[in-house]
Amino acid sequence: MTRYKLIIITKEVALHYFQAEDKLYRLFLDYHKAYEWARPLLEKQIHYITEPLLYPYFIDSLEKDLSKIGFDKLPSEHAAYVSCRSDSSIYLEDRHIIFDHAGSAKEEWQVFDCLKKISPYFFAVNINKEAYGWLKPLKVYSVLS
Repeated sequence: MTRYKLIIITKEVALHYFQAEDKLYRLFLDYHKAYEWARPLLEKQIHYITEPLLYPYFIDSLEKDLSKIGFDKLPSEHAAYVSCRSDSSIYLEDRHIIFDHAGSAKEEWQVFDCLKKISPYFFAVNINKEAYGWLKPLKVYSVLS
């Protein structure tokens, strides 16, 4: 099973760290491996550079798109979805999404496509595979050209 942590980075930070994504990844890696005493400072940094997710438009739009690709909402107080075709699941928190993927590559890309529709600044982190990147490549234009 592959676990992705998906975060919406603020536009200013996303553009500033364009082609320096390893620094963003390092922040999330440091948080993952941090001692308890260091976590509050790292949480503040992560909170500062990320956008909240749990607002009505986001949840409604995501729920419709996920149902189209075979995900059902679980009856719980938190937003959680499971795939009808695999053991994949999606959990929404205040500032990140956990996507536990155990299905096909097609299903993985369908989930990513649903998220790309909501924001161009989604950043995916997979700590176990040391992988990270934007779901949708950023377009940065030079003021010199």
